[in-house]
Amino acid sequence: MATNTRSHSPYYRKAVLPQEVSPPLQPAPPLKHETILLEDGKTLFEKDIAIPMRDGTLLYADVYRPDPSIKAKTPTLVLFAPFGKHGAVPRERFQNMGVDFEKLSKHTHWELPDPLPWCGQWGYSFLVVDPRGTWWSEGDASHHISPEEGRDGYDIVEWASKQEWSTGDIGWGGGVSYYAMSAYQTAVLKPPHLKAIMIWEGISDIYREVNAPGGIPNVPFQHFWMNMTGNGLGMTEDHAVNSLEHPLFDEYWQSKVVDWGLIDVPVLAVTGWSSLGLHLRGTIEAWKQMSSTNKYLIIHGGREWSEFYKDENIKRQHLFWDRYLRDVSNEVDAWPRVEMAVRTSATESSRRLDSDFPPKAELTKYRLSADGKLVINDGSISSGPSQSVSFIAHKSDSVAIFDLKINRRIEITGYSSVKLFIQALGFPDVDLFVALQRIDKDGQVIKFYNSTQKLEADATFGWLRVSHRELDTAKSIPERPVHLHQRRLWLRPQDIVEVNVELWPSSTVWEAGETLRLAVKGTTFTDPENMTQFKGPSHSFGEVRIWMGGEYESELLVPEVKSSGE
Repeated sequence: MATNTRSHSPYYRKAVLPQEVSPPLQPAPPLKHETILLEDGKTLFEKDIAIPMRDGTLLYADVYRPDPSIKAKTPTLVLFAPFGKHGAVPRERFQNMGVDFEKLSKHTHWELPDPLPWCGQWGYSFLVVDPRGTWWSEGDASHHISPEEGRDGYDIVEWASKQEWSTGDIGWGGGVSYYAMSAYQTAVLKPPHLKAIMIWEGISDIYREVNAPGGIPNVPFQHFWMNMTGNGLGMTEDHAVNSLEHPLFDEYWQSKVVDWGLIDVPVLAVTGWSSLGLHLRGTIEAWKQMSSTNKYLIIHGGREWSEFYKDENIKRQHLFWDRYLRDVSNEVDAWPRVEMAVRTSATESSRRLDSDFPPKAELTKYRLSADGKLVINDGSISSGPSQSVSFIAHKSDSVAIFDLKINRRIEITGYSSVKLFIQALGFPDVDLFVALQRIDKDGQVIKFYNSTQKLEADATFGWLRVSHRELDTAKSIPERPVHLHQRRLWLRPQDIVEVNVELWPSSTVWEAGETLRLAVKGTTFTDPENMTQFKGPSHSFGEVRIWMGGEYESELLVPEVKSSGE
C-alpha cells in the first residue's frame, strides 16, 4: 500500500505570451477598445471591454449585441473559456467533424455559437470573456475549473446585469466543453442575476473523466490541451505535470469538483454517447444531482460539434434561453425530462423519452468462462475448479475475450460494470482497458463514433489502474462502481484481487444473430495516436491472469431494457 506524500499545491509553468503563440493558434491582437457594426448591419461588436473583479483584477471581454436601434436591452449569455475570445483556435479544427461551414459566419469561433443570428436576429447579447491569467486578462496565473474562476464568474454575471444593454437576465453557457464546464463553479455560488445554465458537453470531475480515468493518467491529452490554453501574461496551471504529481484524488482535484446539488437554476444538459473518456459521464452525473426543478437531459447518438450546430439543436438552444431568460411560454414546458438516442448503428438511432436516467432496466449478470464465453448467472454457486485466462498487458494485440451469442434483439441502456479477479505476474500494477463490443453476424466489430470524432469506439469503454481498485462504498452500486483514488494498493505476483471496473453509460441495440463481446487488455482499444484516448504513462507489463470459477466470480453486469411485450 502507498499513500500520496506529494504536495497538494498545483504546479504551474510560464504562459506563452498572447502575441507569441505558435501555429495553428492565432496570436491575440493588442488591446484596443472599439465598437464595430458587423456586416449584417444589425450586430454590434464591442471588443476589449475591461471587467473589474472584486480584487481589482481586470478581465477582458468582447460583447456581441444588437444595434440599439433594433433592441436596446437584451438577455445576455456569458461565454467563458481559455481558448481566446479573438478566435485563437482556428475553426479548421472542425474539418471532417460533420460541421456545415457554409451556414456559419466568419465570427463563429471554436465551440461557440454564431453571433449574427443570435444577436442580430434573435436579440441576445454574447459576453465572451478571457478568464483570469489567460491572454490579455490580468492575474498572476490561470486556475482552470477552480473556485477562483467561480468567484470571477459571480462577478462577471453581476457586472453584466448592470450594463445598459442588459435586461439583467443572465445565462451561462451556450458553447461546448469548457464554455459549459465553467458553469458549475459559478452556479453553485448563486449569483442573483444568473437565471439559467446550459451544459453542452460538460466534464464535471476532471480527474475521473479526462485527466485520469480509472486512475490512469492521460498525459498526452493534457499536453495537447495545454498548447491551446496555456497562454497569458503570467503563469498557467500545468495539467500534464499535475496529472503525474497528483496521481490520487487529493485536495487539488477535489477543489475542481463542486456540490452539484447546490445548483438550482434551470439547466439544459446535452452530451453524446460518442463522448467516451471526455464529457459523457460528467454531464450525466452533474445533471442527476442538480436540485433544479426545471432540468432537461439530452443524450444524442452523433458527434460532439456536428450535433451542436444542427438546426434542430440550435432551435432547442433558442427555445431554452427564450423560456428562462425571457419568460416566454413555449414548447419547453412540454419537453420530456430525458431524451436519449438508442443506437442501432453509428448513424442511426431511435429516440427514448423518460423521466430520469438511467431508464428502468433488468440488471443481467453473465459469468466469465475460461472457454471464452459469457454464461448467464442464475444465482447458483459456481461449480468446478477455478481457472484463468491470460493476456500480455504491454502487447496491444493480446486480448482476453468473452462472447455471448444473441438469439433475440436486446437493448442495453444505462450503467454497466465488470467484476474481475486479477493476478499480475510481471509488475506490481496493471492498467485495465475494458470494452463492451457489438459483433455482427460476419464476426466484424461494429464501430461507433468516439470523442476523437472517428469511427473507432465500441459500445462502451471502461478503464482502471488496479492499484486504484478501492471502492467508495457509500457511492458505489453494483452496476456503477465508484473508486476512491485515495491510495494505491500494489500487487504481489501471488495476489489475486477483486476489481470492479466502471463501464461508462451507453445505449446500444444488439440484433439476433450478433454477438455481445466483453474484451479486456492492457492497452487502448483505439488508435494510440488519438490523444483523447491514449492513456499513460502505462503501468501495464507482463502476463495478467483473469480468474473465474470456484471462489472467483468474475462477471459482467449489464442493464437490459425490456420491450413492452417482454
